[in-house]
Amino acid sequence: MSTQPIEEIVQRLTRWHFEIEEGIEQIIWFKNGGKNEIRLLEVNRDTFPEDKILVFYHRPTSEYPVPVRLADITPEEWEKVKKGLIPLPAGWSLDEAEIFERNKVLKTLKSNS
Repeated sequence: MSTQPIEEIVQRLTRWHFEIEEGIEQIIWFKNGGKNEIRLLEVNRDTFPEDKILVFYHRPTSEYPVPVRLADITPEEWEKVKKGLIPLPAGWSLDEAEIFERNKVLKTLKSNS
């Protein structure tokens, strides 16, 4: 297990995804993955609508030393998720989620450089 705080890993990962993928508007971090797994849902205007959430598993790496479960959905699908029309993956809960907004994250990044 990593000695890095999970929050630090999530922040680095979200900044990186916002920088490389212009279509991502928000990234939702489901904190109920605990310290053993990072669960991220990316609201991406450039992804294809599926009307369901397809989660991809990424193994730990030296840079991101915990597994990452990642899914992309469209902004319209995100609205359906919030209304309960598209279910979240088993064990994921909006009750323990933090939302990262593209403009806020990139603005913070620019002001720190």
